[in-house]
Amino acid sequence: MVGKKSGKALKREEGLERTDNNMSFTSWPVIQGINQKNYYTEYLKRDDQILPLRLTQEERRNRLATQHKDKDRARALNEANGDMDVSMDIDEEGGLDDMAGGSGDQDFLSGNNVIVIHPGSQNLRIGFANDALPKSVPMVIARKWRCNESEEGGGEPAPKRIKLSDEAEIAPRQLFGEEFANIYDNMCQTLKVRMRQNKRKVLPNSKELVVNYNDRIEPEQIPEHNDLQRVEWTEIPRNPKDAPNYFTGAAALRIPENSNPRYKLFWPLRRGWYNEDDYDNKFRLFEDITTIIEEAIKTQLKIKKSQDLEQCSCIFVVPDLYERNYVTQTMEMLLRDVGFGRICFIQESLAATFGCGHMYPCCVVDIGAQKTSICCVEDGQCMPESRINLKLGGADITETFIKMMLFDHFPYTDVNLNRRYDFLLAEELKAKYCTMKEDNISVQLYDFHVRAPNQPTRKYMFKTYDEVLLAVLGLFRPEIFDNSRKLRGRRKLIPPSYDQFEDIRNDPTSLAQSRIVSRLAPETFETSAPANANGIINGAKQASILKRNLPAGHAFNLAKESHGTPSRDTPTVDADGTPLPGTGTDGATTEVLEPCLRDDVLPVIDLETAVLTSLDIATGGDEKRFKEFTRSILFLGGVAKTPDLSNYLESRLNYLRPNFNILITQPPREMDHAQVVWKGASVLAKLRSKFPIFNAFKRQTLLYNQILCNFIVTTAMSGAVGRSERVVHQDYIVRQRYSNALPPPPGAPKLLDIPLNGMATYTMPVYTERMYKAQPFNIEADAFLGMPIDLVGMPGIFEGDESSIQAPLVTPSLDAKDRSLLRPLKSLGKPKNEIADVSFLRRTQYVAEDRSRVEGSGGRGPTGQVKRRKIDATKEDPMYILRSVIKSFDIANPQSAYTGPDSTTQIRGLTVNQEDTKAWKNPKHPTKPHLKMVDSYPLIPDLTGFTEDEQGGYAVLKFVGNPTEMTNKLDPRLEASVLRSLDVDPLVVEEFQLRTSQHKADPEHVKAPSLPTVNYELFLPPNEEQARGIKRKRDVLNPERDDAGLYTDIHDPEGTVNDCFKLNNVRAYESGRQETFSEWPYKEVAIALHDPEPGSVPEADVEGDGDEDGQSRRGEGRKLQKAAYFYPIVAKTQLKPRRAAQLAHMMGLPGAAAAARAEGVEEKIDVLALQYREQNEEEREARTQILTSLAGS
Repeated sequence: MVGKKSGKALKREEGLERTDNNMSFTSWPVIQGINQKNYYTEYLKRDDQILPLRLTQEERRNRLATQHKDKDRARALNEANGDMDVSMDIDEEGGLDDMAGGSGDQDFLSGNNVIVIHPGSQNLRIGFANDALPKSVPMVIARKWRCNESEEGGGEPAPKRIKLSDEAEIAPRQLFGEEFANIYDNMCQTLKVRMRQNKRKVLPNSKELVVNYNDRIEPEQIPEHNDLQRVEWTEIPRNPKDAPNYFTGAAALRIPENSNPRYKLFWPLRRGWYNEDDYDNKFRLFEDITTIIEEAIKTQLKIKKSQDLEQCSCIFVVPDLYERNYVTQTMEMLLRDVGFGRICFIQESLAATFGCGHMYPCCVVDIGAQKTSICCVEDGQCMPESRINLKLGGADITETFIKMMLFDHFPYTDVNLNRRYDFLLAEELKAKYCTMKEDNISVQLYDFHVRAPNQPTRKYMFKTYDEVLLAVLGLFRPEIFDNSRKLRGRRKLIPPSYDQFEDIRNDPTSLAQSRIVSRLAPETFETSAPANANGIINGAKQASILKRNLPAGHAFNLAKESHGTPSRDTPTVDADGTPLPGTGTDGATTEVLEPCLRDDVLPVIDLETAVLTSLDIATGGDEKRFKEFTRSILFLGGVAKTPDLSNYLESRLNYLRPNFNILITQPPREMDHAQVVWKGASVLAKLRSKFPIFNAFKRQTLLYNQILCNFIVTTAMSGAVGRSERVVHQDYIVRQRYSNALPPPPGAPKLLDIPLNGMATYTMPVYTERMYKAQPFNIEADAFLGMPIDLVGMPGIFEGDESSIQAPLVTPSLDAKDRSLLRPLKSLGKPKNEIADVSFLRRTQYVAEDRSRVEGSGGRGPTGQVKRRKIDATKEDPMYILRSVIKSFDIANPQSAYTGPDSTTQIRGLTVNQEDTKAWKNPKHPTKPHLKMVDSYPLIPDLTGFTEDEQGGYAVLKFVGNPTEMTNKLDPRLEASVLRSLDVDPLVVEEFQLRTSQHKADPEHVKAPSLPTVNYELFLPPNEEQARGIKRKRDVLNPERDDAGLYTDIHDPEGTVNDCFKLNNVRAYESGRQETFSEWPYKEVAIALHDPEPGSVPEADVEGDGDEDGQSRRGEGRKLQKAAYFYPIVAKTQLKPRRAAQLAHMMGLPGAAAAARAEGVEEKIDVLALQYREQNEEEREARTQILTSLAGS
């Protein structure tokens, strides 16, 4: 029986037995099975496994190696020179240099090599991070073209006017269609109603005044050499071949319209998007953006070489609700084309909070030139679902303002915003005159200058009324804006971004934006061409509009099917359509629209609704969080500088949400609203961070668009949009980890039991009593405690004379030695002024002349001692001074010189010699003999101009503040104003007379009383035209002053002919500081130089100047001789606005009289009717007697 062979024997027989050669069956490593009970992996758990961090570590190692080599090289060099001291600081961590580009901590922290760029639709703001303010450059480029922008499309002006087929002239009211006229009229009526509710004065004919004035204005031609603010236009070479291919910035806007060759303006960014409508090639669009940035860096930052940009980092500001293609293309342009070494992105709202220093939850409202962005920011991140981007801004306000002005007969009817100088003019008018202050809504007169190349400057005068407010009010009534061209050319060149794996749109989305789009999206879209789906017009109505139903696969229908909700799913709204908090936010009714709906629906909605929608989405209906966000709403952007716009938005929000105290906050006072975002981005450049927020060119080259995956932050937001937890992805936003310099605590925290009954111990009577005993009072109390109350020893106290217990009315005179003790502290140590009683002559030529006689070089002797000028005592005699004065009159009028003996009425002057006569004929300046006299005037009084009172003088009245709203120049209506004085209370007059008599009886002990307060009312004409009529009416030299047609109003209610001027009561005033010169009426005089017209006969040579009765009517049509006429000033009064609180505090008034005045018992006149007439016989006779007495005196 053969036994069974083993397997080993069989293999030996077959030749398959393994020999001892130690060779394995395979070289592939054998993977052992995973122990399910205890397994561990290191995948993506180390920094070197992430490419950006690995590249950062490599750069850090390279930098440290370079620093050590530099240190060794410096040590070797110093040893050769005999200096062994080598001190170099080496940053072992190197976290800061990774962000700055490897140039050192100091350069990065100061921002020397970090450039911050904030592009906009109209302006580009650029600058170094260490700059206080950015450089603002227009975001425009001018390229050679066949025609300029104003000549394209047949020269169609902007704003677009309606044209008739027969080319007939169109009335200004019909220029922009019936729809615009109806909306404009409705806004005007609404404003009038609101102003009346707010108790503001509204004139019924204000519009007619504006239209009538603007309709008859003709421009004034100003030659270029007389224009002080003429414009320096961009010079174009005469040879078209030598002309540059492009201009950027302000130089592009100053190119003449008729230049040879022609240049056309291109704005690469419009409404926060790429401007695809004006371009035919997307590469030219990207090239223009790159060119504008490069030219701004060269001209504004003075960086000429591209090698210097490689050492610089860039912080680029992107919109809150950005598009992915916009960011990726920007990254490629900045790193590849411009040549930056590193780049970082930051969103606008986040940068705004950095710029304002806000650390609390807030809502940012940024209104720019062509877009408005709204976003809520919390914990240093933009809440993605609250982002809203509206396509309206300051450019819409400019266009609407010009349309409203043309609607009201604007004198410059040829204005065209497509022309460069007209565009700049419109922006200037908007910035200067547009406001939201209802106090300024009245008929205002302004002017402007049209400066066109190769043309004389034209000056226009125009009037405005409510256009300055209604244009800005379009932010809350957006239907007044023209939205017909805002979606034109959308997606013509640049397709949307799609995910590479799922083939769906991957642009960032926002629930708040979807709410607004779904609210505006109709069931059928309207377009002007069936084959083009890009020209969707939001709310536009045209004759050639065709309607198309959305296809089944459109994003709008897909969104409805996927969520199973109606297309217009919005939260519950109140009566005016504003969404209410806590409604429409549950998961069953939440609708997230696809991003492609932005291409078909234009997001334009009123501002307050957009802000409340963003707040509702951010807070999820939580009232507590809603209050946190509404405590601080940042209002930014260039439009935010409009006066009182923030207050109006705050009132609208509080009106719609009355249960919340919503506050609008402004940026710091010294910071511009339009520069806050740039300033916040510059703050980011100086933050210490351990994470590399800058993306280098090497990383972008290796990974290109995939680099975005390493810059995505996943944030868990609780309570957002009705869900318990929501994962939000935000591109280009990283979480900052800041270094903490504080040491860790030495041990674990310990809880201590602190009793809370300490306050009760301190308030017990035992404790206060113990304090009273331990702290004795440091006073010595007498019988009267320092205040004697025994009235027996005081004289006259029981007879009503309280002078013994009161301070004296007249302050006793001080001794000369005590006056130095009353000098102010700031004057101690300073030389005393020699002429202290004449303050207005200090440091003048007259004082200097007196000092030079004593302190001058010629006043010192050989020994250096001061020579004192001898004073002639006879010349200091008052009689000598009086004779010297009379001598000057004798020289001027030798025929009337008195040569007789002195008497009580006549005094003889000093003898006149030949030198005096020669000096009179050839006068010289006392201190400047080189000056030559041009002309001389005799100084005489104008008796015909004296008033008809006993003093015969004038009173100077000065307002404390500006009585009118015109601040930049004198209001011409003040020259035709009437100041009506009210009657003073008889009790006040009686007490004033009593105190005056007591002062005259005993001037040493009784102080002179102050003048009683007089109340006034100021009346002004309603407009300048009526003011000119009043001045023409009262001009005695005007031959048409008796014309009844100068009157503008009717006094008699039953009359039909104008017979008066009506002046409105502007404000009540009261006298403040008063001063009279009754004892010395010629202490102050007003002097008027009069030069008669050539060929006129002076008044002294006119014969028969009188009426039929022989009475002189001097002053009416008189012709004065050449002279300097003086008019005495008998009183000076300062007028200040009267307030109700001051009426009850009248000096010397009893209680009943003061209460009556405070209650407004005195009569008030609202309108004053002014008429002019001739003097009657009694008035003429009284005037003649007073003038005769004045002439005799």
